[in-house]
Amino acid sequence: MENGKKTLQNQSLKNNINISISELLYLCFFGMMFFAKGIGLYDGQGAYKVFLVLAFLCIVVKMCITKHSVIEWAIIFLLLALATIVYRVSGDKGALIYMVMVVAIKGVSVKRVFQTGLVVWSVAMGGRFLLSLLSLEHVRTAVQTKSIFGDVLRYFMGFPHPNVLHVSYLVLTALIIYAVWEDYNWRHVLWLLFGNLFLFFYSYSFTGGLAVILYILLSYYVKKIRIGRFQYFLVSLVFPLYVLFSIVLPVVLQGKYFEYADKFFNNRINFARHFLTIGNMSFFGNKAADITTDVITMDNSLVLALVIYGVPIFLLICAGYIGTVSAYIKKRKNMELVMICCFFVAGITEPFLFNTSFKNLPLLFVGEQFFLFLANKFSDQKQFTILSKYNRNVQMPIKYLGQIAVRIRTMWDTHGKLILRAATVAALLLSIGAGFLYEPNATALAVQKGNVLVYERIRVILTAFLVGELVFAIIMGTSYGFIDYKKNKTD
Repeated sequence: MENGKKTLQNQSLKNNINISISELLYLCFFGMMFFAKGIGLYDGQGAYKVFLVLAFLCIVVKMCITKHSVIEWAIIFLLLALATIVYRVSGDKGALIYMVMVVAIKGVSVKRVFQTGLVVWSVAMGGRFLLSLLSLEHVRTAVQTKSIFGDVLRYFMGFPHPNVLHVSYLVLTALIIYAVWEDYNWRHVLWLLFGNLFLFFYSYSFTGGLAVILYILLSYYVKKIRIGRFQYFLVSLVFPLYVLFSIVLPVVLQGKYFEYADKFFNNRINFARHFLTIGNMSFFGNKAADITTDVITMDNSLVLALVIYGVPIFLLICAGYIGTVSAYIKKRKNMELVMICCFFVAGITEPFLFNTSFKNLPLLFVGEQFFLFLANKFSDQKQFTILSKYNRNVQMPIKYLGQIAVRIRTMWDTHGKLILRAATVAALLLSIGAGFLYEPNATALAVQKGNVLVYERIRVILTAFLVGELVFAIIMGTSYGFIDYKKNKTD
């Protein structure tokens, strides 16, 4: 009888996901914010405000039904109060949004957040890019002169800026590597690198492209090599060096060294120096509109955090990252450490880590460590909730999703190599044809500077190959899956 009950329970676990309402509400918050940014919305738009309000409503309910100690409640209240003051002074919601992301993560599986993020980001970013591709003649573009390529035609593809487009791919790369980490191999490396090259011929973002390459290769390195003490020591220096490079060097560098650094980072060192002055320092931050222009922009994430959000937020960021990196080194969480370090590198030339972009995935690790620290420090504190009776577990049915996943995996194990080879051959033929038949669009013809038309032809060839590969693989996979299903049903 007892064995029968256990069998039924195990079967129920296979057919359902057991999740608390508080965790589900956090996933809804994260999913809505992630979706809004994935489709290219930004602060100030009406649609973005709708997503923001709904996401924050989920967090309010989540906080009311999650157990916290008195000390945790006090710290959370102080942190949210600080973030609110900074928002009122600076007018920027970034600090408040990220503070909520951190202080509301208690009782939430970071793994589930990443799984949710992968699904949402793939649909949102992929859909946004596909829609832009289908109506490319209406996509916003900009002509820019790059030091190596010369004049290039950059595509926004529905995002606020081509750099944002490539940072979005960095986020997608992080989500994919997190999901496949146990099986991460050279095939993943090649496909992710090809996707990076493909997207580069739309964004021409050197910093974004290099950050993605670093992330992909460094992840493969730590997956295959045993990391020693010296490497971990270098990892512990990454954030201090980030602070040194972002905050100290722009102020202390002089003469030819300043000129070399500024030229290498496309005037970003000079911009950082412009903002890092006594006149621009304020305890609770500044309004970005008062100190930036269309020409003088704030591209460094850490500079933005210090100047726009003020000293307390900056110090909290430093404490949170240093503590998290230290804890992860002790636990040898190599995958997470690579993500943190590569996002630091990208944050040197992009402001996405601490503005309203909601792309700072490593902050999830900071939030997790924050509550682990409080739990260890105040383990004897009594926990309570405001609305305790509403935080119950619910079961979400996944039976049919599991069956579909098994069928796809079985089909791929049987026919995967054939599908991949056939799709690749078909995609190559399609890309060759696209290269020969390519006719420049009106925008490219209007520019006709330097090698723009050559780069446009390369972009079309890469697009034809990638889209062709995906389409042929999906068609063949679906066909084989249907045939196998019919065959098994007949048997």
